This record gives sequence, C-alpha cells and structure tokens, in this order.
Amino acid sequence: MEKQNLLMAALIYLIKFQSTHCVTARERALMMFEALAQLNESNQELDELCSQANALLAN
Repeated sequence: MEKQNLLMAALIYLIKFQSTHCVTARERALMMFEALAQLNESNQELDELCSQANALLAN
C-alpha cells in the first residue's frame, strides 16, 4: 500500500508541476520518486519509471 500511495502522490505532483511549473510541486514530485526508488519492494518497471521521471524533473 505504501508503494501505491507514493506513486499516486508522485504522479499528482508531477502533473501539477507540468501544468503550473510550481517549484514546490517539482520538489515534492522528486521527493516522492526518490522515496519510491528507495523502497525495498520496488521492481524493474518501477525503477525505470522513477529514473525517467527524475530525468524529466531534473531539466
């Protein structure tokens, strides 16, 4: 359940950042994707998603 909550929060903040360019939303999305990447229960697809999202947000 924690993984799903983090993923939902990360995607919400990513969408908010994409639509508003709000710096706080960007920072929170980065934090959520980083937390997802640190989970022991992550898998290859989730790791790839986190990597791609971090690359998008880093620009």
